Amino acid sequence: MNKKQSQSLSAIFEEVAMPDDEGYSKEVYIKDLIEINEGFALGNGGSWCRSDGQLGRKYNIKRIKENNKIIAVKLDGFNRDPKGRNINASIKKVIVSRRCAVLDIGTNIECDHKNGKYNKREMEDSTNQQLNDFQPLSKGVNIAKRQHCKECVETGIRYDAKKLGYSVSYLKGDADSKNCEGCYWYDPQAFNRVISQGYKKDL
Repeated sequence: MNKKQSQSLSAIFEEVAMPDDEGYSKEVYIKDLIEINEGFALGNGGSWCRSDGQLGRKYNIKRIKENNKIIAVKLDGFNRDPKGRNINASIKKVIVSRRCAVLDIGTNIECDHKNGKYNKREMEDSTNQQLNDFQPLSKGVNIAKRQHCKECVETGIRYDAKKLGYSVSYLKGDADSKNCEGCYWYDPQAFNRVISQGYKKDL
């Protein structure tokens, strides 16, 4: 089985569409997709490009039609409020009023869910959310985190903080641990705080 056969249709589409850092892509024609994988045929109602499907939970999807038939699909930015990822309004208000946890700036702050896998109960019901589930990140930092989390989900390998110059890769777990806790991106401030505890300035 080759890579294209083993991948999900959503993953294949992302590779072909090549969305930018904001989640926008070119138009991709259905006829071209079918040449890659026959599963892209829309005879089943276009299940792979539904707004409530795997692709739609991540991106806003535009379907280009001709004679009431979908002939192309494009990604129209990241879905900032996908089903199951609603953020409690009172929590969001507090988080966006804070400074970026990485850059210490107060502009373009976004409310980031620390759990980049979105696989915890609080993601399903905003009433279960706690303030500590979130962190303030500037837009650029949040885009970077989102990319690293995406790669983690796709490869099963967590981001290695040594790439940023830290002496350890994770605070908890290993490269293939399933939990987000312990990864640099889960809580950069906590990561810095723990790592710096043993620092002693040379006199």
